Amino acid sequence: MVRRISAYILFGLGFLTVTFFRKYSGTTIPYPFLFWLIGLLMFWGGWALLRWTPTIKEQQDTDRLKKLIDDIKTNGEKIKVDFSKCDIKQNNYVEEKEKYGTGSYITTLDIERDIQAWNALTDSTRNTERVQVNQAVLIFENSHNGKTEKFVSRVIPFDRVTLLFKLDNQKEISLYVDKNDRSKYYFDLEFLSM
Repeated sequence: MVRRISAYILFGLGFLTVTFFRKYSGTTIPYPFLFWLIGLLMFWGGWALLRWTPTIKEQQDTDRLKKLIDDIKTNGEKIKVDFSKCDIKQNNYVEEKEKYGTGSYITTLDIERDIQAWNALTDSTRNTERVQVNQAVLIFENSHNGKTEKFVSRVIPFDRVTLLFKLDNQKEISLYVDKNDRSKYYFDLEFLSM
């Protein structure tokens, strides 16, 4: 929240400074170009800070998810998962990704419009690149009260071989299952992001 407010203040001050010093011709303030440049830097700094700061809704969703995970870790049943008993399913593919257009909504539309125009006039692969996408999930089956339960991890952005190396170093992980609602569970895979 503080970052968003700071971004708005920087953005506003930068806009006002650039607007004021754009055609300033007075003699009271020496080096007006320097003030114009500082205003431009504040404007772009505010924009960048606003662009990469999560919205309030995104922050609330992240906080809610962290609270849910902490609750499951604290109050749930902890199951040690042996990787030799896990099945690993993978889905690897290649996709075309635009080289540009990863900005905000307004600039994305403008850049995408330009890319489409250039693609229509020239080579259609010029503004795209082929990207390898690796995805895998762990599937673990556990017996609970005479029933077999199946737990599927979140999508892990590794191919099978890389995931097996990382899992081999870890040996086992913890699976936390909500005692009241066994459809709510959490694979503790935080070591994969290191």
